[in-house]
Amino acid sequence: MHVPFVLSLSLLAGSVAAKTCHNFTIPVNISSRNFVFNNIATPQTNLDTTTFVQNLTTQGRNLVADALTGYATVAGIYNISAQFCIPSGTNATLKNPTVQVLTHGVGFDKAYWDLPYNNYNYSYVDTAVDQYGYCTLAYDRLGIGRSSHGDPKNEIQLPLEVQALAAITRMLRNGTLPTVNHAFSKVIHVGHSYGALQSYALTAMYPDLSDGIVLTGYSTNGTFTGLFFAGANLQQANLNQPLRFGSASNYGVFKAFVDNFALVDLVTPLQMAPVESFNYVNGYMTNANANSQQYMFLQPGYFDPGILYYGEQTKQPVAIGELLSVGALPAMSTFKGPVLVFTGSTDLPFCGGDCLNTGTSAPSIPATARALFPNASVFEAYIQPNTGHGLNFHYNATAGYRYIQDFLMAQKLESMR
Repeated sequence: MHVPFVLSLSLLAGSVAAKTCHNFTIPVNISSRNFVFNNIATPQTNLDTTTFVQNLTTQGRNLVADALTGYATVAGIYNISAQFCIPSGTNATLKNPTVQVLTHGVGFDKAYWDLPYNNYNYSYVDTAVDQYGYCTLAYDRLGIGRSSHGDPKNEIQLPLEVQALAAITRMLRNGTLPTVNHAFSKVIHVGHSYGALQSYALTAMYPDLSDGIVLTGYSTNGTFTGLFFAGANLQQANLNQPLRFGSASNYGVFKAFVDNFALVDLVTPLQMAPVESFNYVNGYMTNANANSQQYMFLQPGYFDPGILYYGEQTKQPVAIGELLSVGALPAMSTFKGPVLVFTGSTDLPFCGGDCLNTGTSAPSIPATARALFPNASVFEAYIQPNTGHGLNFHYNATAGYRYIQDFLMAQKLESMR
């Protein structure tokens, strides 16, 4: 039985254009069987971090096997920072609408889906909510942004993060998600990159939890991930941006500097992101600078230089345990719903910069993911032209957003309209 969805709009904050959004915290009580990597030390310096990447990307070496000493159950109550959005003007009552759960990738947080840059012209949420009438739930993955952090090696790993996604999905389905308190009849999972891996893992482990999945910035070819992380020139996050990723006291000094000396004028016409402090411990790593940001995520000539620097200001790290635990992915999914793989034509980590250069009869590298979904009702692999791995940061992002929504509606994953 579906409970009525009654959400007081007076409680909602962050209304932009025709959507109304609310930011809140979701406590999840979860457990997972994590890897124990006691044969490798958590990097403490930037040189340690470079050594880790060298070992991770050396051909013929399996760093995961070298580091693994066993398995352990990790359990606890974690807080997940989320943003829930609905179309405005709905009289605060929706009759069992479809909700999209948005899971970001490495280097980003939930704002990846609702970028405020250039008056939200790059917002996936705006397209899904304003133009197609969907509800959306974007969240900071466990260990990232405003969600609970944890030990970056043996705690913040893919298995625990998938359990967090499963817990959030169950709450949406049974009407127990805090503040929202509505049982959604259909849930779509949209993930980018590492978030796509988690969305895939969710459908493989719990195929009945999802009605449709969209895997963006994704393929099954991991050959090129070494290029991605080598090009990142990874550093300790709290050393790379100590004022954002270090202690709260550092943040206070930086905020005072911004307030007193109008630092924003120094980056005009770029749009400076809000300053926020996260206090990451050693073992959370981030790309070195804007140059590595471009190499990892963007196709030259097809992005606004301003959004590159905005991305550098707002970037988020990756935990060492996340990189070491990717092997926890199931080999196949029995998911029976529709699947869309949506990848940029010059995606680096999953296509080596050219998704059409397959060397086989396959139409694209992402198209080979079809083998993972033998029971899918529909499978489609779409290559977004003139686009790198950071899909949402390119000039043609909104055209891609519309393609995704049209696919979902064609599969009868209808919005409220």
